[in-house]
Amino acid sequence: MAIAMAAKIARSLLAVRSSSFMPSTGVARSSVASLSDSLGAVNLNRATGSYSPINPRFYSTVVNIQRMKFPKYRKGRIEGIRDGGNEICFGKYALQALECARITAKQLEAGRRALQLNVRRGGKGGKVWVRIFPYKSVTSKPAEVRMGRGKGSISHWVAPVQRGQIIYEMGGVTESLAKRAIQIAGSKMPIQTRSIIRDAKTKEIGIR
Repeated sequence: MAIAMAAKIARSLLAVRSSSFMPSTGVARSSVASLSDSLGAVNLNRATGSYSPINPRFYSTVVNIQRMKFPKYRKGRIEGIRDGGNEICFGKYALQALECARITAKQLEAGRRALQLNVRRGGKGGKVWVRIFPYKSVTSKPAEVRMGRGKGSISHWVAPVQRGQIIYEMGGVTESLAKRAIQIAGSKMPIQTRSIIRDAKTKEIGIR
């Protein structure tokens, strides 16, 4: 009985220690303000080579419905200009949104694949960062179903995007290849976007 109690206490201490500290990034979980910051920190550590999958559940990019208290959201509104997340942080080139919209997970994945394919064509050293994540669920009712009787089931996941928000970043490739790749990724988006480059003054290199 005593051995079982000691093992239970040890497991609880390990759980508290792992939940209060992120070992691979060296940053307390409370300091990670948003999902975009946490994904960006993980991508940065992977780029610098300090990424270590000690506890993979901290770095999972898949929405786990079982861990969400309320998985069904209200529609809400997306207005205004993005205050944070509107600057290039990791790469040299980026795709910036010029309109407010809800980008679905399929559209986001299509743009990422387009960027990744062009990075492979450009040779080694190119990297792609995704700055948004489809965390918000969209529900819908089946056809020929009457109104009422509760909210519908989850249909797909979207990422709310404001004007000026960075969607993708790219680095380690030439400017011509990056411009072409980002324009292709912008064609996958349901909104008007522009390609920007980071230098002494952020400038525009194309609009899609």
